[in-house]
This record gives sequence, C-alpha cells and structure tokens, in this order.
Amino acid sequence: MDDEVLHGYLQHHWAGSTAGVSLFRRVARTHAIATVATAIDSLADEVADERETLRRIMHDVGTSPSTLGTVAAKAGAELGRLKPNGRILTRAPLTDLVEIEALRIAVWGKRCGWEALRSVADDEPRLDAALLDDLVARSDRQLDLLAQLHLTTARRRIVS
Repeated sequence: MDDEVLHGYLQHHWAGSTAGVSLFRRVARTHAIATVATAIDSLADEVADERETLRRIMHDVGTSPSTLGTVAAKAGAELGRLKPNGRILTRAPLTDLVEIEALRIAVWGKRCGWEALRSVADDEPRLDAALLDDLVARSDRQLDLLAQLHLTTARRRIVS
C-alpha cells in the first residue's frame, strides 16, 4: 500500500466532506419546500456522521485531516453561494433545484471515495471492508432519496 497516495486521497475526501457538510446544512436551512428541507436536514446529520467516520478511518491508517484543506473547503463552500442569477439579495427560483443537484454530486463523490477504499480493503488490514460496504450502501440510499427530492423540487419550481 502506498501510504502517501492513500493519505493524500483521504485528505482530499476530507476537504470534500467539509464542503459537503456545509452545503447540506445550508440547503437544509434555506430550501423553500419544508418537507424537502426536513429530509435534507436529516441527510445533513448522516453526512456529518460519515465525515466523523472518515476521520476515524484516517486515524486508523495513520493520517489526519489537513488544516489547509479544511479551510480551503470551507472557503470554497462559501464562494459556491455566489451565482450569476441576477439577484443580489434574494434567492432565484431555481436555486432550490440547483442546490439539490449539487448535493447529488457531493454524495456521488463521497460514494466514489468509499467504493475506491473498499476496492483495496481486502488487501489493507487497516481498512474495514464491512464498514466500507455499509458506507457505499448508505450513499446509494442517500442518492435515491435525493433523486426523489430533486423531482419534487423540479415539479414545484418549474411548474409554478
């Protein structure tokens, strides 16, 4: 196992998870459809828990989150709020829809990370294959729910 590559990979996913948790929390607070916001809030808790699981995995393989990566991810999450939507003080009608699409991309990236780690877990005793199988399955469930929330939001935003 190339620890340098593994550590770098985990640190990249840590930075992504930092931005992802921030995005989930913000969308849960600002989404205009209450039922969708509630579901996203629940997903935000799951994603935050998985971020802590990632921290434990990093510890188990002998690395830790990069402070610089964490700060950059938080800054990037805030910059991502700036969109060319022609509105300065209010949200554009499509913001709810586009943000759910961003959440789907974030979960897909997270799933890819778990899947990559699972692919080497049988050869790496520091990685728990059963845990990674569970994390991949959990991501699949999250993607299914986000697909439903996306369609709910699309119907509400595009039709009205």
